[in-house]
Order: sequence, then C-alpha cells, then structure tokens
Amino acid sequence: YGLQSEWVIENHGVDPDINVDTDPGQFLAGHDAQLETAVNYLMKKLQNQKNGLPPAPQPLPAYPPQGQIPGPSL
Repeated sequence: YGLQSEWVIENHGVDPDINVDTDPGQFLAGHDAQLETAVNYLMKKLQNQKNGLPPAPQPLPAYPPQGQIPGPSL
C-alpha cells in the first residue's frame, strides 16, 4: 500500500534490483546464478565497511539479584 493510498505491487510483484539470467543446465550442475550474484554483491558491499565487530553489550544483572533461585523445600 503506497503513501498516496493506492496498491503499489498488487498483481505485479516487486521488480528486482539486479537482473540475473538463469541457465537450467548450470542450476542442475549445482550453480545457482541468483544466489551467487547475491553473495558476490554482498561481499563487495562488506569490503567497503569498517572491519571488526561492534562492541559487546553490557552484561545483564543476575536475576534474582542474589543469583540463586531457592529450590523446593523438602
């Protein structure tokens, strides 16, 4: 549903960002051209990003605060 109160992809679908021709013979041989193109595209995008992982989040406090849940009384 679009911003102008109209259907935008009903009975049409979404147009691809990258057109990839598929070869049935290559697909049967285990090569998925669409998947390989997507992975190659993303790998190139990742090369332009900063290296390393983001910092780890702060550890959560123990719950309950004492860190132990009392067991059943016998």
